[in-house]
Amino acid sequence: MLRSQVPESENQIDERTQLVLQGIIDSYIETTEPVGSRTLSKQLATPISPATIRNIMSDLAELGFLTQTHTSAGRIPTGKAFRYYVDSLAVADSLTEELQSSIQKLSAKGVSQVEELLSNTTKILANLTQFACLVTAPKTAVSRLQRIEFIKVSTSKILVILVSKSGVVRNKLIEMAEEISQDFLNSISAFLNEQFQNRSFQEIRDQILESMVEDKERYDRLLAQAVRLGKKAFEVSDPPELYMDGHLNLLMSNAFGDHNDLRGLMSTFERKGQIMEVLDSTMQADGVRIYIGVENTHEGLRDCTLVTANYRNENNILGTLGVIGPIHMDYQRIIPVVDYTSKILSQAITRHSYD
Repeated sequence: MLRSQVPESENQIDERTQLVLQGIIDSYIETTEPVGSRTLSKQLATPISPATIRNIMSDLAELGFLTQTHTSAGRIPTGKAFRYYVDSLAVADSLTEELQSSIQKLSAKGVSQVEELLSNTTKILANLTQFACLVTAPKTAVSRLQRIEFIKVSTSKILVILVSKSGVVRNKLIEMAEEISQDFLNSISAFLNEQFQNRSFQEIRDQILESMVEDKERYDRLLAQAVRLGKKAFEVSDPPELYMDGHLNLLMSNAFGDHNDLRGLMSTFERKGQIMEVLDSTMQADGVRIYIGVENTHEGLRDCTLVTANYRNENNILGTLGVIGPIHMDYQRIIPVVDYTSKILSQAITRHSYD
């Protein structure tokens, strides 16, 4: 879980102040209404008078944990308060067997393609959280080759068809300075398939220029053309696919009171490249990572919380899944859902030959 540096003065918040802060946040998550001292006094398990709560609220406001819309209204927790809550106060709920069963459907029999698996993941997460959900596909670099085909489409253009072991098909049009016959292209395809089947695209690209064959004279021209074509065919700089679902959940809820903020968020979803940059920046560590409000580097997410987790195999981080919702989301519920989903997805996608 992402943790921020908490100033020493905030580490020294006493238990009673923590109790009040947690009560305010829990109440606000449930109602999204400002919390007053008299109401909170009735809700706390430990009796504290409204006057004492007002004094504590004033101290918390000075620390930047609370704000209020006007002087007569109750208090609202800030993004800073939710960060303290996540790091110091909140304890994630245990997943019920029903929730676990819903998530385990990701690895159900009959899901034969990675695209279907990732699409199912976003749908399940969106349904369980009622927020927007994002999943990045594994980067092309870690895909393993099932077969490659070259098809001549004109005197200078060749269609490359790359099929990974997981069933993902990638097409790419490349240009060559000289004309190559289809028969010779078939020979190059056979050569590359024989040499590099089951290797990752990154491994193939790294090794193709160093590839040698026993009968060098026989393959001199073939090898030269295979190197030229292979270098272009296995280019791994293409961005991975992004799967999204559930952003309409935010439109249909009252989670965002300011419609301008919501319009900005919807505009962000339309810019897949920017979302990809955000998710790529979270792929630095295992576990659940949480970005609250201004902690998000992308301006369009400054009024949201982004909860992410990577999915992986034994050797590589393959991609990221994330949930975007309001800052006052129910962290105790959302964190374990994201965490468990990433673990099930890791198991499922490893079985699709990302090994």
